[in-house]
Amino acid sequence: MPLIIFAVLIIAIVWWLNSKRTLSRNEKLYLKRRGYSTDEPLQAVPPVTRDSRLLGLIESLGDLSPYARKRAAEDLARMCEGGQRDERMFPSLVVALRDSDAQVRGAVAVALSNLGKTEALEPLKQRLEIEESIHVRGALQKAMEKLQIEKGKKASGEERAKKSDN
Repeated sequence: MPLIIFAVLIIAIVWWLNSKRTLSRNEKLYLKRRGYSTDEPLQAVPPVTRDSRLLGLIESLGDLSPYARKRAAEDLARMCEGGQRDERMFPSLVVALRDSDAQVRGAVAVALSNLGKTEALEPLKQRLEIEESIHVRGALQKAMEKLQIEKGKKASGEERAKKSDN
């Protein structure tokens, strides 16, 4: 009986010592071959600039993967909602309205409405005339309504400015 207790105790100690090790020898060798040194501390890298993020998203609108294109359009829409609108988004989003994937076209319609450029009304209207997907048609109609409201606000603001000048 004492021999069994001693064996269990030895096994528990070995197991405990092995559990403290974060990487096995094979894992360290794998990381070393890939160019990562496991002994060096991590270095802080500067954050991605807004411009490089924007250009990366615009480039991703032409990606091979429909999922990547959709995510890029959604991220551009979120940037616009967050007040980070940029003129460079507009031409790429208009081109992306002709995407072969319906989910991408829907996300692009939302991004164009969040961008707030009333010049997007005409491409949205043209796409609505030929669109077959009911989900995309709904997104296009919502985007057009939002931009019409935006256009009305701009027109009333200009009207007030003219009255105040007189």
